[in-house]
Amino acid sequence: MKTGIISIIVCLAVLGGAVAFMNWRAQDAGDRIDTVNEEYNNNDVVVAQEQPAEIEYSENETTTENTITVQSSFPATTDNGNLVIGSEDAPVTITEFSSLSCNHCASFHKNTLGDLKKDYVDTGMVKFVFRDFPTNKPAMDAAKLLKCVDIDERYDFMNLLFEQQLQWALSSADHRQKLMQYAALLGMPNDKAEACMNDMDVDNEIIKGLQEANAEYGVDSTPTFVINPGEKTLVGARPYGDFSTEIESLTK
Repeated sequence: MKTGIISIIVCLAVLGGAVAFMNWRAQDAGDRIDTVNEEYNNNDVVVAQEQPAEIEYSENETTTENTITVQSSFPATTDNGNLVIGSEDAPVTITEFSSLSCNHCASFHKNTLGDLKKDYVDTGMVKFVFRDFPTNKPAMDAAKLLKCVDIDERYDFMNLLFEQQLQWALSSADHRQKLMQYAALLGMPNDKAEACMNDMDVDNEIIKGLQEANAEYGVDSTPTFVINPGEKTLVGARPYGDFSTEIESLTK
C-alpha cells in the first residue's frame, strides 16, 4: 500500500508558483484558546505562533520514498487518540505539539525526524508522541482527517501531508479537496473523508488538547517539543544535535 501511495504521489502534477504566507503570533494564548471555536469557524488563525525561521520551498517540490516512509522496529500505537511510535519502555519520551500547516513543523519532519527515528526511536531509546496543535482551519481539518487513517498508515500519511504542505495548506486551492485526494490514495472514499473533517466531537477533543497543552506545558507556538515532562522543552524546528544532546544526557 505504501509503495502505491508513493508512486501515485510522485506522479501528481505539482502546482507551480510559491505562495505568500505569514507567521501566526498569539497575543494572549489563554484568551485566544477560549475563542478557538469562533476563530476556526471564520477560518482564522488560533492560539499558536509558528517559530520564525527562514524556510524555503521549491516550486517543484515532490514527494519521494525516503521523505515519507521510514520503517520502524516498533508498531505505531495511539495514546488518548495521539499517534505514538517507539517502545513503551523507552527511557525518554518526546512529545511534539505541531500544526500540519506549520512550515517550521514541516521542516522538522523533513530534515530531522527521520534521523532521530533511526537513531533513537527504532533502537528503543525514545518514544515519540505526536499531539495536534492546529493553528488554523486547514490544519484542523487535516488533523481530523489524519485520525481516520488506519494506525499502520498514519505515520506515513502525516509525513505525506507535511511533505505536500505547500500544495494544500499554503496555496489558493480548496484545502479540503486536496486532502480528500490524498485520502483517496489510501482507498478512503470522499464521503468518509468529508465526514471525518466534519466531525465536531473530534473537533472538540482537539480543542481540549490545545487547552491542556497550554495549561500544562505553556505551549503557545509550533513546533514545541516536551522531553520527559519537567525535564526539558525545545521550541522551534531545532536541529538534530539539540535533540541528541538532551537524549544522551537523559540516558547516561
